[in-house]
Amino acid sequence: MSDKYMNREEFNKYIHNQTVKYQRQYGFEMGTGEHATWNNEADAFKHAYMQADIAIHDNNFKAASLGYWHEFEGKETIPGERNMDLWNNKIGREVVQDMKHESGDSWKYMPEEMKKDMAAEKIVKLMREGELITHPSDPRRFWNMDLERIKEKDKVFYKGEYDTLDEETQERMLRQYSRQFVDNDWKMPEKAELNKRVISGELIYVNEYTKADGTKVSGYYIRRGK
Repeated sequence: MSDKYMNREEFNKYIHNQTVKYQRQYGFEMGTGEHATWNNEADAFKHAYMQADIAIHDNNFKAASLGYWHEFEGKETIPGERNMDLWNNKIGREVVQDMKHESGDSWKYMPEEMKKDMAAEKIVKLMREGELITHPSDPRRFWNMDLERIKEKDKVFYKGEYDTLDEETQERMLRQYSRQFVDNDWKMPEKAELNKRVISGELIYVNEYTKADGTKVSGYYIRRGK
């Protein structure tokens, strides 16, 4: 946000112009006229980028506060739109948090425009990986966002689970298991060991649940912070 005293109308126009700018650069889906950024990829990008822009210029707390206020100030016109916006808003804030972590002390010396370009690139990458919601019909729900986004690579497995996998799956996931070997004196940890790490706070155990698409997910261990 180039001017923190920008009024709402000016800020909306600014975000729209930024969306158009990055759409030309990355070629994501965009409509025309008044529906240019409505329930499509451009809409998803716009919301994630808007939150990233505010977080870069000010902070994540202000971005979240303004984002929630905007989404709940009026009635939802189409089922799923608010869910879509809240989901994408959160991803925009997460992008900035990740950027700060990756940049370390150099963050405060980076030009703001560079940060925005980096955020836009990361948002587009996440959108192409299916992390953003690009239409209100998406069954994923904001309230269950953390569980919906957990991937196999984020999980921590124990020996009994690994032994039940077929050779192709074991080979595909070899890198992850190798890291676990290193973390556990080059041995695949037993379930009892992972339970101790849950008690110590290093790991979290997620109970069995059902995803929005109806897929049943068995309980699993995950590193704290995922």
